[in-house]
Amino acid sequence: MEEASFQPGIGSRKRTEEPRPVLTALQLLNILLPLGYLLAVLAYLVVFLESPEWAKRWATLLTIVVAGAHAVYLVLCTLSFRHVPVANAWEGFTFVAFAMVVVYLALEWRWKDKATGIFLLLPVLFFQVLSSAFVTHTREVDEILRSPLFGVHVTTALLGYVAFSVAAVYGAMYIMLYRELKKHRVGLIFRRLPTLETLSRLNVGAILFGWFGLTLATVLGGIWAGELTSTGQIQGNFYTDPKVLLTLVLWILYGLTLGGRFLLRWPNRQLAYLSLVAFFLMVGTSLAVNLVLPSFHQFS
Repeated sequence: MEEASFQPGIGSRKRTEEPRPVLTALQLLNILLPLGYLLAVLAYLVVFLESPEWAKRWATLLTIVVAGAHAVYLVLCTLSFRHVPVANAWEGFTFVAFAMVVVYLALEWRWKDKATGIFLLLPVLFFQVLSSAFVTHTREVDEILRSPLFGVHVTTALLGYVAFSVAAVYGAMYIMLYRELKKHRVGLIFRRLPTLETLSRLNVGAILFGWFGLTLATVLGGIWAGELTSTGQIQGNFYTDPKVLLTLVLWILYGLTLGGRFLLRWPNRQLAYLSLVAFFLMVGTSLAVNLVLPSFHQFS
């Protein structure tokens, strides 16, 4: 099988006629992305501590520019190595970082709140630093991972799961601020946070984003799995696959949370707790499925 590998800090090894400018661009972006996100974190730190108007403008603009460069990096990786860059954990980390910044920018645009940017950009920086330090790219992946349907499926799924994680962050902020206000002692950090109402809107907005992402991922995954089953590339009934069942459980749970918010008018505090419970359930069951239970999502 043909291979074109790229290892940051070591240089590129070219076993095919991969254009050298493309590999050079990937190496350059791999270095610049952590630096860009570091500048964005510093800008949002200034926003959180002092809230000057110039910092608010530049923080958002800088983050959009870095996210745009990140999108170019992912597209170049996909075109150069002929698969969505999630073939290993280090590739997955950069995808998670990108998904998180996309979710945050969407919520910031919708609710016009920038005070929480520092809390979301820090994990973005963390994941991108890990990816840039250790990532390797290769064309040696299972052929079924080259499907365009797989690319869209995994992208929407990651956006959904990351959005649920962002919802948990906002839910935790809501609960901590609520408790501080009940005790009539609000520290410096909590005084910088937005209001409880704004935090609740961000929490619900992230859940809504994630639920739609997971819905699309589930539909596309079903279509893709049907194609693979018909061609004999996977065996058995994918409806009984542990990961599929987990996805359906999460989809129902978060759907009930949204129904409670928009139809039953559940209290904001209850929604915040539910987003945390659902998040920990998502993490715990995902670990069990990926590490213990067999699944056709595990490719050799």
